[in-house]
Amino acid sequence: MNKKYYKLKDKKFIILLFSICFLVYLSTYLGRLNYSASITAILSEGNFTKSQTGLIGTTFFFTYGIGQFISGFLGDKFSAKKLVFIGVLISAITNLCMAITNNYISMAICWSINGLFQAFIWSPMIKFVVDFLDDNIKAKACIYLNLSVPLGTMLAYFMTAHIIAIKPWKFVFIISGIILLVISILWLISCILIEKNAINKGIEYNKYELINNTNKNNNNINTFYVILSSGFIFLIFSLIVQGCLKDGVTNWVPVYINETYNLGNFISIIITIIIPIFNVFGVYFASLLNYKIKNEIKTSAIFFFICSICLIILFIFSGKSIFISLLMLGISTTTMMAVNTLLIGLLPTNFDKINKVSSISGILNSFVYIGGAISTYGIGIMSENIGWKNTILVWVILAIISCIICLSVLKKWKNYRFKNL
Repeated sequence: MNKKYYKLKDKKFIILLFSICFLVYLSTYLGRLNYSASITAILSEGNFTKSQTGLIGTTFFFTYGIGQFISGFLGDKFSAKKLVFIGVLISAITNLCMAITNNYISMAICWSINGLFQAFIWSPMIKFVVDFLDDNIKAKACIYLNLSVPLGTMLAYFMTAHIIAIKPWKFVFIISGIILLVISILWLISCILIEKNAINKGIEYNKYELINNTNKNNNNINTFYVILSSGFIFLIFSLIVQGCLKDGVTNWVPVYINETYNLGNFISIIITIIIPIFNVFGVYFASLLNYKIKNEIKTSAIFFFICSICLIILFIFSGKSIFISLLMLGISTTTMMAVNTLLIGLLPTNFDKINKVSSISGILNSFVYIGGAISTYGIGIMSENIGWKNTILVWVILAIISCIICLSVLKKWKNYRFKNL
């Protein structure tokens, strides 16, 4: 017997669903970017090198990327409610453990576990949204959930800077851990209320009947075949670059500002808050431009092009003008926030009819965080050995190549979507 599913129709519970998802994902940024926001304070103690601190950050992105593969498939088969709860709870525990570790190897182990279990959150959560919301609002909800990323980033840096100003950096992880613990409980309670309301007052539907009516063979389609036939296999490089230019660059901005303009730890962290303020607009611009173009990959190509122009300007003015440097960093990371919204938030919703929203989201998102892992370590190494100017030049080349790749995938994706979705 096929399992019955229910769409919410009570506006209050639709708002509750969006709000708790938004709050959960925002809180995860407190429990992941608190480390990168603390790097300048950690380095100032003199106990770790830039390579060691970069390695700790890399472990998070590496295990997060691997975890996305796992959670994507689990999200299509098991309870999103339980997977997200486990992810947030373990993240809370690992943050608390970071406060009691005393060497970079122990910190790397803790942070890698944090990355693995935070990967249990996004893809199952997107599946939860798609399952409970009507087609008319699910895409919009998935787009605007991405606002939690820049707002969470802003809050993480703001909170970290103020804690470090009055307390040792380890207090950052204690407070983050407590917040995540509370959020995990709120998530569980909210999900129970949402499920109860959907069953009692929602609209019943049989998901697998809809899948079979769309295409009798879709149930048997292998996910990796979908990745190949849709052209997404070629997007892998662009997704890795997007992770490099969104997460990797954001993580190292405080150090770049401090080393290039000699502003000190507190000011370097605080001034970095301008980056996520810019990034808020990335979600809006992604939604606005894609509404006109109606092709997530083509829209992403445009944003990669804009990013490459901004990085060229950053290369020219780096070390000469802090205002222009911050402006270009803000715009370039905003374009990557837009790409993230399009390729990770919106694109996977196209696969609802073949029941692969979570798995596609997980696979695509994994490569974004592989990029974050590579760049979090790689940027530290490059800045030490070839300097910040040449590091920025590498970013320019990567953005241009990614734009070209997105354009090359357009026809294949258009044909696949027309025939299968």
